[in-house]
Amino acid sequence: MPNIKIYMLPGLGFDERIFSNLTLNCNNINYLKWLEPNNNETLADYVKRISKQITIKEKDLILIGHSFGGIVVQEISKLLKVKKIILLSSIKSEYELPLKILLMKYIPFYNLISKEIILKSFPLWARLFGYNSEKGRRLFVEMLSNSSNNYLRWSLKKISGWKQTNKKLPEIIQIHGTRDKTFPIKLIKKPIVIEDGSHFMVYSKADEISKIINKVILE
Repeated sequence: MPNIKIYMLPGLGFDERIFSNLTLNCNNINYLKWLEPNNNETLADYVKRISKQITIKEKDLILIGHSFGGIVVQEISKLLKVKKIILLSSIKSEYELPLKILLMKYIPFYNLISKEIILKSFPLWARLFGYNSEKGRRLFVEMLSNSSNNYLRWSLKKISGWKQTNKKLPEIIQIHGTRDKTFPIKLIKKPIVIEDGSHFMVYSKADEISKIINKVILE
């Protein structure tokens, strides 16, 4: 087994349970936890705080990020020596952001968003966005319920304004689903494609994704 250490960061509103169906061939897997943003905190300062959860000396470091977590692990790679980054249902540059999110940079729709509104409307759009199992829908509700509106709005603002400024990124492996409604695959350049994969595919198609990640670990 390679001498590696994996840190995984879930997407916006999620926690490590979204990775619970993955089966990875590594005995050193760790989960980064979201922090509550401080008032007017920059993404760079936030990343410095969250990166303190990583302790590594002798092992190769692989960062795995889902959705907004993928953006944050790319920013962490500016601060630490990282061997590889694996993006799950995420983006590697601002050019992969859809118009609906880019508009938030100029019109702050995110201020109108709350977890109460998301949870109340969830039954209406759950299946469309890939939450097809009762277990998966319950998990989404449980995870989002633990988020604050401050964290949700701050994160959406940072996503809409994010730009890839790192000129010397580690190797990036980008895994993306054809039915992702958050980051449409038509905007994603040369990903590893998961057919019928939604934004929730790391949970709903974990076997297929586990095989890809395990292959990447061995390379």
